[in-house]
Amino acid sequence: MISINVTLIIQLVTFLIFVFLMNLVLYRPIRRIVAQRKQFVDDRQTGIDRLEADAQKSVQEFNARLLDARKEGRQKIQDLKAAAYEREKELLQQATEQAAGRMQTMRAKVQSDIGQAREQLMTQVRSFSVELAQKILGRSI
Repeated sequence: MISINVTLIIQLVTFLIFVFLMNLVLYRPIRRIVAQRKQFVDDRQTGIDRLEADAQKSVQEFNARLLDARKEGRQKIQDLKAAAYEREKELLQQATEQAAGRMQTMRAKVQSDIGQAREQLMTQVRSFSVELAQKILGRSI
């Protein structure tokens, strides 16, 4: 059997002193260092998470601005196309009006030339008819 005597109590006391000293000298500093390291890692992880969130937000803002810029660019292209189409219509209208005006002028000139040619031909026809009549009749009219 186990006998309880002074040596057992001394061993128990020395063991408790040893545990106390080990706790004081070894375990507490190690636990403190582990806690500090955990705090350091947690702080760094929080910083990383915050920076990742900021980066994600910046990327989203960039994409939103890029999308807005593309929309604005497309709108400007559409506006410029519409303006160019309107300008083209104006130029075609002006060209059509100028062509119609020139055509009218040319028609008037042609009509005038036809009128002059008819007058000349009428005078020539009269003189030719008089000559022809004189030749046919053999006398002067």
